[in-house]
Amino acid sequence: MLWRAYALLSHGGDRMGWRSWRRPARPPLRQRPEDVLDLLERTDEALWLASALMASADSGVIRGLETPSTIEGMAGRMSLDPALVATLVDVLIGAGLASCEDGRVQAAPALQSFTSEDGARAFKAALQAPLLQTEDFRARLREGRLALAGWTHTDEAIIDAQGALTRLWTAKALPKLRFLPGLVPCLERQGASLLDVGAGAAGLSITLCRAFPHLTAVALEPAEPSAVIGERRVSEAGLSTRITLRRQRVEEMEDKVAFDLAFLPQMFLPGAIVAEAAWRIFHSLRPGGWLLVAVLADRGPDISSSLNRLKNLLWGGGARSLDSLKPHFVAAGFDPVIRAPGGRTIRMICARRPLAGSSP
Repeated sequence: MLWRAYALLSHGGDRMGWRSWRRPARPPLRQRPEDVLDLLERTDEALWLASALMASADSGVIRGLETPSTIEGMAGRMSLDPALVATLVDVLIGAGLASCEDGRVQAAPALQSFTSEDGARAFKAALQAPLLQTEDFRARLREGRLALAGWTHTDEAIIDAQGALTRLWTAKALPKLRFLPGLVPCLERQGASLLDVGAGAAGLSITLCRAFPHLTAVALEPAEPSAVIGERRVSEAGLSTRITLRRQRVEEMEDKVAFDLAFLPQMFLPGAIVAEAAWRIFHSLRPGGWLLVAVLADRGPDISSSLNRLKNLLWGGGARSLDSLKPHFVAAGFDPVIRAPGGRTIRMICARRPLAGSSP
C-alpha cells in the first residue's frame, strides 16, 4: 500500500509515465521602476535575514535557546551587548522561530531541534553553504576566472559546509526510504552496502551508516581537497572501518552486484557521462537495489526554478531537468523509474534494478 501511494503521488498512477507537476505560471513583466525597487528591497531583507540568522548561530544565540532564557542571561553567557542579543532575538521572533513571554525567550517548536550542539551546527551549515558559494561565484565572475567546469571548490569552509548540509538533507529524507519496496530491510541486514557517488565530505555516507548499524559504504570522490576532508570527517565519526573513500570517478568503477543502494547527485555530473554512469551503477547494484538521483534543475519561468538552474550549471550538471534524465535510466535497465513526491529545491528520481532477469 505504501508503494502504491508513493507511486500515485509521484506520477498520478501512471507507473511508467512521467507526468509533470503543474508548473508555475510565467510571472508578469514588471512595468514600473518602483517594481524593481520593491524587488531590491525584498532582496535586501532576505540578505540581511540570512546574515542575522548566521550571526545568531555564530554568536551562540541559537544554542542559548536550548532552554528558556532572559536577554540579560544570554548576553552575559556570550559576553555580548544585551542590545545586540535583543535585536537578534527580535529577528528570530519576526521569523516565527522564537517567542518571548514574561521576559524569557524560548525557541519555537520548529527551532528546538536546532538548539542542540549538533542541531546548531546543521543550522549554521544550511546558511553557510549558500552564503560562501554565492560569495565565491561573485568573486570569480568579477575577477574574470569563472568557468563552467563544475564543482571546483578547494576552500575547506565551503566543502565542510556542503557536507554538513548534505547530512541535514539526508537525515530529513530518512523516513521516506520506507516507501521504496525492500530497501529498508536490505539496509538493516548484515552485509548491506551503499554506493555514494560524488561524496564530497562524506555527509551522506556518515548519516546513513549511523542510521543503519550494519551498513558499509563506498564513497567515490575524485577531487583531492574534498576527499581529504571526507576522510577526516569519516575518521572523526569513528566510521573508518565501514566507509571506504575512493578517489575514483563513477564512469571508471567496475563493481558488479555489490550494493543495495546508490546515490547519484546529478547536479555535479557532466552531461557526457550520464548514460555511462547510469549503466555502471545499474550493474553495481544487487537485484532489487535502488538508485536515488538528486536533481536540482527544473523547468519553469519562476525565480526558484531559474535559480536552481543557475546552481546546477555552476556545479557542473548543466541545466538538465527531471524529464531529460529519465530515458538514461530506463535505457540502463532500471524499472520502475519514478519521481519522488515533494522537493522544492532538491528533487529525487527513484530507480530500481529489477529483482529478476538483470544479470550483468
